[in-house]
Amino acid sequence: MSTSTAAPADGLGDLLAGYRPTTTSHGGAVSDTVRAIREAILDGVLAPDMWLREVAISEALGVSRTPVREALNRLEEEGLVARTPGVGAQVTRLSFEDMSAVYQVRGSLESLAAEYATRQGKPDHFERFQGLQERMTAAAAAMDLDDFYRANVEFHHLLSVAADNAYLSRLLATVEVAIRRFGTRSLSAERMADVLEEHGAIIDAMIAGDPERAGEAAAAHATKARASTLGRLLGRPI
Repeated sequence: MSTSTAAPADGLGDLLAGYRPTTTSHGGAVSDTVRAIREAILDGVLAPDMWLREVAISEALGVSRTPVREALNRLEEEGLVARTPGVGAQVTRLSFEDMSAVYQVRGSLESLAAEYATRQGKPDHFERFQGLQERMTAAAAAMDLDDFYRANVEFHHLLSVAADNAYLSRLLATVEVAIRRFGTRSLSAERMADVLEEHGAIIDAMIAGDPERAGEAAAAHATKARASTLGRLLGRPI
C-alpha cells in the first residue's frame, strides 16, 4: 500500500449512504458500523485500494468517529481493511495467492461441515438445502447471476449452520467473507450447471446419511470452484 498522505475519498459518503442502519442493533454502534462497511466492501461498492476516511464514514452512517475507528480495527482483523499509522485505512486487494489459499482452506473446512451436517441428520436442514437448490436451478435457467450468487452464499452458510459446531462456524465465517469478495466473477452458464451438479452430490450424500461421501463431495466442489474462479481470472484453465 502507498505510504503517501491519504487523499480525500470523493463520494465515499454517497457510496455508504445506502448502508446507514435505520435502527441500532443489540450489538451497538460499532457492530452496525462494521456490518455497514463490510457489506459495502463485499458488494463491491467500496473498491479495492479506496481510502476510508473516518470523518466521511461517520457522517454517512450517523455515528461518532469512535465506533468508526473500532470498526476499522475489526475489519482489519478480517483482512478487509489495511491501516497504516499516520496515513489512513484502505480497502485491501486480494492477490491471486490469497484467492487460491482461501479456496484450499474452504475445501477442508466445508468437507468437515458436510460430514457433521450429515451426522446431525436434521430433516429441516435438508429441506432448506433442497429449497436453495431449486432456487438456484430457476436462477440458472433465467441467467439471473445475482440471485444465483445470493442463493449460493446461503447454501454455503447453511453448511456451517447445519454442522452445529461453534469452532468450525467461526472459521467458516472468515472464509465466507473472503469468498464473497469474488462476487459473480466465476459464474457462467456452464459453471452454474456444474455448481448445481456439485451441490446435488453433497445433498444426496447428506440425505443418504453418508458423511464420508458428503465430505468428499464438498471438498471436490471447493476444488472445482477454485479452478473455475482462478482460471477465469487468468484467462486459461488451471
